[in-house]
Amino acid sequence: MVALAVRSSVAFPAPAGARGNASARASRSVGRPTVSSAPRAEALSGSTAARATSEVSAHAGRRVVLTREEGKNGDMMRRLTARGVECLEMPLIETTPGADRDALPDAVRDPAGWAWVCVTSPEAAKVFLDGWRAAGEPSVRVAAVGGGTAKALAPDVVPAFMPSKANAETLVKELPLGAEGAGSDASSAEPAPRVLYPASAKAATTLQDGLASRGAEVTRLNTYSTEKVTSVSEETLALALAADVVTFGSPSAVKAWIQLSGLDPNGDAPHPAYACIGGTSAKACDSVGLPGVLFPESPGLDGWESVVLMALESRGNAEDVA
Repeated sequence: MVALAVRSSVAFPAPAGARGNASARASRSVGRPTVSSAPRAEALSGSTAARATSEVSAHAGRRVVLTREEGKNGDMMRRLTARGVECLEMPLIETTPGADRDALPDAVRDPAGWAWVCVTSPEAAKVFLDGWRAAGEPSVRVAAVGGGTAKALAPDVVPAFMPSKANAETLVKELPLGAEGAGSDASSAEPAPRVLYPASAKAATTLQDGLASRGAEVTRLNTYSTEKVTSVSEETLALALAADVVTFGSPSAVKAWIQLSGLDPNGDAPHPAYACIGGTSAKACDSVGLPGVLFPESPGLDGWESVVLMALESRGNAEDVA
């Protein structure tokens, strides 16, 4: 068992969590908190009812803060409320248009064509679809970084490729580039495979640099950006500070939490446990010294749900010891 008082982040190979079928409203107001409660009991029988009741009881009174952008917390909220967890929506980031957003439609319909369009987040998928539709929905071959991104593209676009692990490093290694970037060989008559990368302005250069090193010609367009939310209501913040777990889906959310919460990573005030969607957000937590950070070995909603539940369990164990 991992003690949540450790300073550095801990990754877990998380099994797919069971999905709940209870619904929860996915809306929020920065000025007024949106809190979901446990679902109403359903008609179950035998051992199924016993297991469901036991799990809901185990998480009764537990609160998790969901901090993704407005409209993106609903899936996790449904999963957690089905397990009896109370969820507080407090979006810590918001999306703004990027400098290259208007150039995306022309890029998508470039007559020279693209070997791949690489889409690396659900928000990038949304922005890409807008540009693709504005371009007249041309035939393009899309690579999605993971299941969440593929879901955001559906049903209009079905990815032709997804890597074995949902991160840029694995996508770089596994993306098929024909004769391994024919353009990297000066004697080759084949042109370099062209890759379009509609990205966040704050995304690292991992994808473009990695594919370029394999011989691809990468065009990056900064189509959107994410900005920190700078204020929330006192009521919302008080509920968040009293929560058991705070979730982070991006480094920007970590920075916003530090600014808004006023918690000193090195101070005596108690922290909630922190559950990140993947290693990038966990590194942001480590960089500011947040304690008790967990993240799944493989990014994605299933793994994220699992580490949230592990964090709740660890909090409960710590309270029992205390």
